[in-house]
Amino acid sequence: MCAKAREDKEAKAAKKAAAKEAKAAKSKAKPKKKSSSSSPNEYNFFLMYGQYLLLGVGVVLFGGLVAMGGGLEKFTLTADQINSSSQKAEDNIKNSKVTPKEYDPAVVVYDYDKYAELIKTSVKVNAYETPVRWEQSLFPDKNKRPDVKPLPLENLRAQACIGAIMYNEISASGGNQAGGMMGGMGGGDMMGGMAGAGMGGGMGMGMGGKTEGKRWITVTGSIPIRKQASIYSDLFSDAQYLDDVRDQPRYVYYELQRGEVGQGGKVDWKKVDVIKAMKKENQQWAGVGSDQVGFNYMAPIVANFPPMAMSCPPMVSKPFGEEIANLPNIPLNSTEQISIQADELKEWNQLQEEMKQIDESTLLERDPFADANRTGGIGMGSGMMGGMSSTGGGMMAGMTGSGGMSGSGGMAGMEGAGGNAWLQNENAINRARMRVKAAVAVDYYLFRYFDFEVEENKTYQYRVKLILANPNYGVKEEFVEHPETVEQRYVESDFSEASNPVALGADARVFAQKVEAATRPGAEPRITLSSIYFDAESASESIVQDLALKRGQVANFYGQSHDPVSVQGGMSMDAMYGGQGASGGKKNTKKSVNHVSDITVVDALGGDKISGSELLSPGKVMLLEPNGLLQVRELKEDARELGRYDGSQNAMGMGGAGMMM
Repeated sequence: MCAKAREDKEAKAAKKAAAKEAKAAKSKAKPKKKSSSSSPNEYNFFLMYGQYLLLGVGVVLFGGLVAMGGGLEKFTLTADQINSSSQKAEDNIKNSKVTPKEYDPAVVVYDYDKYAELIKTSVKVNAYETPVRWEQSLFPDKNKRPDVKPLPLENLRAQACIGAIMYNEISASGGNQAGGMMGGMGGGDMMGGMAGAGMGGGMGMGMGGKTEGKRWITVTGSIPIRKQASIYSDLFSDAQYLDDVRDQPRYVYYELQRGEVGQGGKVDWKKVDVIKAMKKENQQWAGVGSDQVGFNYMAPIVANFPPMAMSCPPMVSKPFGEEIANLPNIPLNSTEQISIQADELKEWNQLQEEMKQIDESTLLERDPFADANRTGGIGMGSGMMGGMSSTGGGMMAGMTGSGGMSGSGGMAGMEGAGGNAWLQNENAINRARMRVKAAVAVDYYLFRYFDFEVEENKTYQYRVKLILANPNYGVKEEFVEHPETVEQRYVESDFSEASNPVALGADARVFAQKVEAATRPGAEPRITLSSIYFDAESASESIVQDLALKRGQVANFYGQSHDPVSVQGGMSMDAMYGGQGASGGKKNTKKSVNHVSDITVVDALGGDKISGSELLSPGKVMLLEPNGLLQVRELKEDARELGRYDGSQNAMGMGGAGMMM
């Protein structure tokens, strides 16, 4: 039993040894992996000794730097010197006034010390309140009256004009006085007191009048009354203090500057003494001309101030045209309107009184609300009448300018009701109040000035500054945002944009009559012009039509017959005096004249058929004036002017005479 156990034990030991040998043989047969031991070899040498190599390199570099530093200059400052320099640098920085803004304006510099102090104070609640109340009061809060900046003049235009003006020639038999007189024929009513209807385009004259050929420039613009009134309404509707007079725009005067265009287009601007120029001309005129612009487009006249639209001069043989209006904002009257206006002029004839003279030296020292203070308010607008001849005789029919209801326009003429202190007769004022008619609201008032102080061979431009009564003048300081403004009588607009350049024309004026398109490629268009010649000696005009020109030709036409025409709407001097002519003038006779304008035809377009219709495209002609200015003449516009001379246009209006301004 013991032997058997021993054998089994030996068998197990032999089996175990055999298995161990087999495992060892199998292990030898497999490829041997690379050792990962830390023993040195070609792969881990730098990993094990790299730190020593870096340390050695650092030591070498340090030694090199020390060697290099040995040749530098030694630092000799003491500790006290270093502290002193440091303190001085710090003081310079603190005391320096240089800020980042001096180098970069976009940089915003904040005082952070003050901002930091804010943390010590409580937040103000009112800074976060909403501007609109949750519960609106029944009556809104009233504010103090703000300042006003008037709107500038719009659409400023200048146009050269030519014509015959009727001037005074005082005689012992009772000729014209400064106010002018319609009639005066032996002290009686001229033609039954027709109040100037159709007489020579509206002149006031006596038998002593004389005609002179004149050239001048008419300057017109549009005063934006509706927009200005809307601004006033927005500013003062919620004011603590309201005033029916002050809360409406009140135009009292203007500053006019004339600029002479020099070399290179440089303009030399000079202020025009408007009052002096008005007096100089008007005192020589035999009355004033009829105005073809409706009364409702005239700004109300303020007491002792000139009108914003200067009266028309008494032009002989023709009425004024579109040059005295300001298209498209301010048109001429239609024929029907002119007839109505003439009837109104007859009524105004009964209310005339002499005007006060204006002293320009104290003009802007006056109270612009003096008339309102005297009468308690302003209602309908105002008018300004011509004077009555001191020699007796016929009545004038002159009224130049009227106003409107609350700045809207209209015809009126009472002192208290429109600020018109030109009228001194209280009975006439009361009668005028009874005759006031409903006014038609307009968007613009007319600005107009006739400049006779211009010279030939010069080019001019104009600009205008409007002057209004300060709506806060005379108001108690407690009701005004800026109390210092209550002593300021007037407020001014900015200057308007400069007008177009303009120069006095020659005796011959050129108009586009017809343009026909070229019939084949490369051909020129057919250009037909008309020329109107003004003869200053006889104060008459003649027209030559159907003048064919080509591009590049000069519109000069010699040896043309001067056959004077009576312009539509006017009456010739021969007709008025039975063929005798005016005093100082000569009877018109046919003669030969030269239409010399020195205007060059540059180009033309239009006159061809519009696709799909029988209509022709609008014709235009480009002309070069002698002063180098280019102008474009449109057929449809020139046709209206030419129609006054060839009889194709209806009469443009009635006459009327009176005193300026």
